[in-house]
Amino acid sequence: MEEQRIYVVVAGTVQVPAPRRSVVQPPGRQIAQACHAVSKLRHVVAGPEIQYGIQFEPMTTIVLQARDSAELSHIQILLLKKKLTPAVFFDTNDSVYGPGATVMTALAVFATKKQIENILDYLPLWGT
Repeated sequence: MEEQRIYVVVAGTVQVPAPRRSVVQPPGRQIAQACHAVSKLRHVVAGPEIQYGIQFEPMTTIVLQARDSAELSHIQILLLKKKLTPAVFFDTNDSVYGPGATVMTALAVFATKKQIENILDYLPLWGT
C-alpha cells in the first residue's frame, strides 16, 4: 500500500480584490501560511487528538509552490473532484492585503503520490 503524505501548496503571489492587485508573498510569510495549512489539516481532518495528544505521528510533508492564488484555487477544485479533502488557509492582514481582505494563501491535503498525479505533481518544490 502506498504511503500517505501531507502535501502543502503555498502561493507565491496572491490576488487582492480591491483595488485589484497582486501581492508578492515573502518567504517567511509563505512558510507561515504552509504551517497554518498543515496545522488546520491535522486538527480538522485528522482530529485534535492527532495534533495535540499522544496519537501524534510524524508524516512526510512535501511543500510545493503555486504561482498565485488563482492556481491555488484551481488545485483546490481538482483535489475536491478527486474526493480528497484539502484544508485551505485564508489569511487576513489589513496592512498587507488591505482592510477586510481575506485571501487564500495555502492548502494542505493527506494523499498518496498516485492520488495527486496530474494535480500536484507538476508543481516545483518550494524554494527551488
